[in-house]
Amino acid sequence: MARVRDLIEALLESQPILAEDSTFLRRALVVGGVNSLISPVHLESFFTRYGAVMATVLLRDAARGERIGMLVFFAESDCLEAAESEAARPGAYRTISRVDDEILHNSVELVKDAADQQSRRSSTAEAFRRMVPWRYLEADAQEDIQLRCLLLRTWPRSTATPSHLYGVARTTLRATGRVCAVVVYRSRSMAMVVFDESRGIERCGSRETQLFDMHLALHDAGLYPLVADRGGGHGAAMRDLLPPFCRSPEFLGRIVVLRGPGVASLDAGEVCRRVEELHHPVEALLVHRADRLAVVVLRSRDDARALMSESGEFWRRACGPQPITTQLIGAPSPPFFPRQGLFPAVAISRSGLPLEYRMEHHLRHYFEPFGHVESCVAYTTMAAAMIIFSTPDAAARALRDRLALDHSWPAPRDDQVVDYLRLLRFRMLLLTRDVSNLMEEAGPLAYEDALPVDLANDLLLPGPPPSCSRVSGFRA
Repeated sequence: MARVRDLIEALLESQPILAEDSTFLRRALVVGGVNSLISPVHLESFFTRYGAVMATVLLRDAARGERIGMLVFFAESDCLEAAESEAARPGAYRTISRVDDEILHNSVELVKDAADQQSRRSSTAEAFRRMVPWRYLEADAQEDIQLRCLLLRTWPRSTATPSHLYGVARTTLRATGRVCAVVVYRSRSMAMVVFDESRGIERCGSRETQLFDMHLALHDAGLYPLVADRGGGHGAAMRDLLPPFCRSPEFLGRIVVLRGPGVASLDAGEVCRRVEELHHPVEALLVHRADRLAVVVLRSRDDARALMSESGEFWRRACGPQPITTQLIGAPSPPFFPRQGLFPAVAISRSGLPLEYRMEHHLRHYFEPFGHVESCVAYTTMAAAMIIFSTPDAAARALRDRLALDHSWPAPRDDQVVDYLRLLRFRMLLLTRDVSNLMEEAGPLAYEDALPVDLANDLLLPGPPPSCSRVSGFRA
């Protein structure tokens, strides 16, 4: 009964609409002894031939090192057919059954109790979501990060570091396998260690009592299903590489990106431990294997600058013999003070302009409906332009109606355009780094006035700009 309640809680987390339908258990199948390599998506694929499946969840069975799952069909007849036709699948799952009569008899109370418990856990669920970089979900949606994750509750004011928690996962919980992320979310007293595979952590829950003396607790991360529903676009966007809680202004200047041929093979926990041993306190370290880069979040901006100044020998000890390129992301720029008369209000720029829109009178005519245009500058070699409005509201209207612009202009590729909406408070908006680079050479505006203020929303280009990166390390 307890495991069924847990499964219902997980279902309500992934499909909240089920809380309004106490009869959904009549359309549910319980699957036991699921192989630790089977994901919910994989499990669901076994049953879709019988009809559409509304939701599928899996939880760990720590005692057996297996998983238990539940599927909910849209139609009860499809559920009945699947229960009668399906049998155990060696190597996939051992048992399959419908929900028993005793549970169905008490289904209304059971669903209500599960909904109340799920509501109490909503704060933890939200904190977990804010710890997970959505890039992982975009690249590995079918791997189900919550089932590869050890989700830990730390005591308030805990000083536990990511490398300490990585050691706890290895020695106390005896987890095995390569780690792709270690994250500490201090303001919510939570942490997580994410593994490449789940088979090495299936039994960790049975050792949870050993954590109490360390002022730690282990959540069943399977109770918080995650959905890959954001991110996207071409290239690796910084916002998708970072946990959402690291996107707040307080983290600007505390993020270092590592690139190199050997990054994809690193164990995040081992690198974190070595970096911390060399006196650089880390808040999070995430290896994005598909993008061949790693993100290190330091405790302070001074720590990030100190890490950037380290020698090649340091990176050889931390990451191995192959060369590492480091890039500081999100370093706060000096306050933006436009020169008198140079920026009367807000400037926007646009890349990918067709030739017929690169003449000033065409640009002015096109943008005047959004508000008075002070001046227009077209860069024919870059197929880009900058338009300066007389008021910030006019620029905001132009951005708000971008669908109209895209309808009239060929839509540029995602790697050509970046929206700096948050820079309106600086009275300036730049949409392309290429334009600012061009200004440095020949544009009518001073380069220091045109430099983007908030790099944390920028795109990570294939190679970091020379002005904010350095190469460290040794070749084998």
